Amino acid sequence: MDAIKRVLAFCLVFQVCLFSSVAQRVRLYPQNDTLFYTKKKPLLAIGEVLVINMGVWAYDCYISKQDFAQINGRTIKQNFRKGFVWDDDVIGTNFISHPYHGSLYFNAARSNGFNFYQSIPFVVGGSLMWEFFLETESPSINDLFATTSGGIMFGEISYRLSDLFIDNSARGVNRVFREIGAGLLSPVRGINRIISGAAWKRSYYNTGNDIPFEFNISAGSRMLKRSFGADYLPYAELMASFVYNPQQEDCERPYDWFSLKIALDAGHDAFFFRQMNVSALLWGKELKSRPGGRWYWGIYHNMDYWDSPVKVYKRTPYRYAQVLAAGPGVNYRSKPEKKVKTCYSMQVNAVGLGASGTDYVWVGERDYSFGSGFSFQTNLGVDFFNSQLRFKIMANNSTLFTWKGYDPSRNLFREQLGALNMQGDKGHVNFTFAEASVGYYSVKNWNIEFVSEFINRYTHYTYYPSRRFSAWSYALRLGYYLRR
Repeated sequence: MDAIKRVLAFCLVFQVCLFSSVAQRVRLYPQNDTLFYTKKKPLLAIGEVLVINMGVWAYDCYISKQDFAQINGRTIKQNFRKGFVWDDDVIGTNFISHPYHGSLYFNAARSNGFNFYQSIPFVVGGSLMWEFFLETESPSINDLFATTSGGIMFGEISYRLSDLFIDNSARGVNRVFREIGAGLLSPVRGINRIISGAAWKRSYYNTGNDIPFEFNISAGSRMLKRSFGADYLPYAELMASFVYNPQQEDCERPYDWFSLKIALDAGHDAFFFRQMNVSALLWGKELKSRPGGRWYWGIYHNMDYWDSPVKVYKRTPYRYAQVLAAGPGVNYRSKPEKKVKTCYSMQVNAVGLGASGTDYVWVGERDYSFGSGFSFQTNLGVDFFNSQLRFKIMANNSTLFTWKGYDPSRNLFREQLGALNMQGDKGHVNFTFAEASVGYYSVKNWNIEFVSEFINRYTHYTYYPSRRFSAWSYALRLGYYLRR
């Protein structure tokens, strides 16, 4: 229990430092925040958090009939008595599904008149309610922080993306499609707009939303070489990327700038969520401008997810995720009128909660180890010929330490991970992802891009032999590009 308490205390301190409040000033686009034109509705926000939790629990209990949803007074009492443990859910559930669940809590507050910081307690409260009251399984440390940190990130991003659709002055079919788009991106906000009547009332809030963005969606083929000496395996690929406020103008509040990248693969009878990278500016400041461009520095909130669609010796060769990660970074952008445009960024992150595939823990749905540590990432982009020819290089190197292991003499196949209550295989992992691409972007908004990737995982185990896996891939994508 002492180890659990130390980890829990570290994560709590990390969370507080990550989202500590900074002075907020009125920015260039005040109409994009409900704080400016919506009264706070705390009772409705709390009620929606309760409805979200009870609705998900009712589905799990009565429709899908999950064992963990068969709660009663005894299971609730037992949860409080036993306290927090490390759970054994699949990595996609812990690092994708839980953050999305948290985003619903966040937008229950955000769309009812609360600002970014004021919405955070609703996420924490909703997650605690679920962990202690609505599951028979013991409360999960990793769920609490993944739901909170990831929920804040997904929640604010989905809120701002829905803002790009909303135009309260629009009418007719245009208005209908805008409201549907906003509701798909932020379901709780869409419901609140229907409840309040804002979905059909005509006004001038959110009119002329002119925040710039860059969006690219592409599809193509990817060839993956899963290890030394292996054959290349073909996959169909769908990739989407989005940058909000790419020039970082008037970045005075959290998420005034963010970037999002998602990749899906299909092949070998599987549709696979392969990659997600999200970076958002929590606080930033422009440094002294230079003749060639502008420098910024700030604190960034990051989330990364990589997964492998293939197995090597029945094991996943690489798998990595980090959801509670933040740190300082610098960003350079050359002036738009330059013939050769350059952008560069570098960030160093403290990782409060991450996970990496392991070679020995393999019980039930768990084949990865939780950990904390640090990561370094850098991006370089160079554009020629009025941004029609683009070169990009990206690298991410992360190190995670798994502190709480298990007695190696125990047979994991005969025990439940919940009873073991461990992070995974004790040791540390170094995960590297590097990407280089060259693309042609036409003036008619279509583009073609060739991409090469390298992935490496080296894991040093305290009680077992160390293991290394490397993989390479090449992809050719055809896409459509929008910029405002």
